[in-house]
Amino acid sequence: MNKIYTLPGGLRLVLNDMETTRSAAVGVYVACGAANESAERSGISHFIEHMLFKGTPTRTAYDIADEMESLGVQINAFTARHMTSYYTISTFEHVDSCMELLSDIFFNSVFGKEDMAREKQVVLEEISRSEDDPEDVCFDGLAKAFYGDTPMGRPILGYAENVKSFTREDIRAYTDEFYVAPNTVVSVAGKFDREAVEGLVRKYFAEKFSPKPAPADICAVETRSQLFFKEKPTEQANIAFMFPSYTYGDDRLYAAMLLSNIFGGGMSSRLFQNVRERRGLAYDIYSLTSAMKANGCFEIFVGTNPKTAKTAVDAIREEILLLLDKGITEREFSKGKEQLKAGNVLGAESAVSLMRANAKSVIMTGEVYDLDESLAKINALTMSDIRNAIEDIFDFGKVAAGYVGVTPDFDVLASVKGV
Repeated sequence: MNKIYTLPGGLRLVLNDMETTRSAAVGVYVACGAANESAERSGISHFIEHMLFKGTPTRTAYDIADEMESLGVQINAFTARHMTSYYTISTFEHVDSCMELLSDIFFNSVFGKEDMAREKQVVLEEISRSEDDPEDVCFDGLAKAFYGDTPMGRPILGYAENVKSFTREDIRAYTDEFYVAPNTVVSVAGKFDREAVEGLVRKYFAEKFSPKPAPADICAVETRSQLFFKEKPTEQANIAFMFPSYTYGDDRLYAAMLLSNIFGGGMSSRLFQNVRERRGLAYDIYSLTSAMKANGCFEIFVGTNPKTAKTAVDAIREEILLLLDKGITEREFSKGKEQLKAGNVLGAESAVSLMRANAKSVIMTGEVYDLDESLAKINALTMSDIRNAIEDIFDFGKVAAGYVGVTPDFDVLASVKGV
C-alpha cells in the first residue's frame, strides 16, 4: 500500500511497502532542476547534484562510496527539468544506514574549494561528451528552438562558462531557496517497517530543516516553430521534431502515450515498419512523449544518411498525414493499450521504479502514484480520445525541427511542414 504523509515543516514522505521483495529503494527528491534556473544559474542544479557526493565534515568522497559499497548498496543521483534526486537501492537490512548517509550529504556537504575545482572539470568533461554526441546535440538544440532561451530550452548540464563561474556562495544561495522542507519528497519502496521508516525520516530529515517557504511554482513557456541546425561532420543526419503536447497530470497524456506507442514506440510501430523496415531509410527511428509541469511535447527522432535525409523527412510527414486522415485501427488501439498497461505493471514490480514513480507524482501533481488508477484510465481510453490527441498534437504550424550533420540540401522545417 502506498501512502503520503506531510511531516512538520512541510516535508512529504511517500511509503510503498512490498511484501514480495527483499530490497528497498530510498529516494530524496527536491522539486528543482533546470526549469528553475535563471540564465546565470543554468547548470547549477546538476552541479550541486555532483557536489553532494564530494564530502561532509565526517565523510570524504571516498568514504561515501566505500561505506555504501561495503554494504552492497547502490547509490546514485540525477538531475531533470523539475527535480533532482539522490537515492539508494539496498537489501532491506540497510535502510537505516542509507537514510543516515543520504541525510548527511543532503544537509552537511561542505562544498570545499578544491573539491569544487576538481568537480567542475568532471562536469566540463560531461558537457564535452554530450557535445560529441550528435543525438544529444540535436535534442538540446531542438529544445532551444522550441522553448527559446528559457529554462525549458537550456541544457540540463548547463553551459561550460556557467559551470566555471559557480562559487560556494552561489550553491548556498540556491540550496537555501530550493532545498527546503516543503520542496522535498522522501520516497521509500520495497521491504521495510513502516513505523520505523517514518521515525527515521523524522530523525534524519524532517527535524533538520529550517522553517522556510516553498519557492514559486513554474509557469508555462510559450513554444515556437523554429529550426535548430548545427554543422557536424557526421556519417548520419540526426533529425528531430517537436510538437506541443499535454502536461504531466493531464488525463489526455494517456492518449498521447498510447499514440506514441503506435506511431514510433516499438518494432511494430508505424515509423519502425514503414521508414526502417520497408524503406530502409534509418536504423534509429522513434517517437516519445515528454510531460512536464506546465508544458508537454511529442518528439520524433530519425538518424539517416544525409543523402536520404529529405526522403526520410518526407516519409515521416506522410505517416503523420496518414494519422490525421485515417486515424488508427482497432487492432493498433487494442495492442497499444496492452503495451501501455504492461509498462505500468512491470514498473510497479520494481522497488526502485515504484520509489521513482511515487516521488515524481508527488512533485508534479501533489498526489501519490496509483497503479490501479493508471490502469483504469488506460482501460477507459476510446478511439475518439486517440483521434483528439492526433488532432491536438500534429499541428504543423507549431512544430520545431532540429538537424545535426553535414549541411542539408533542403529546408528541414519547411519539408516537415509541407511548404
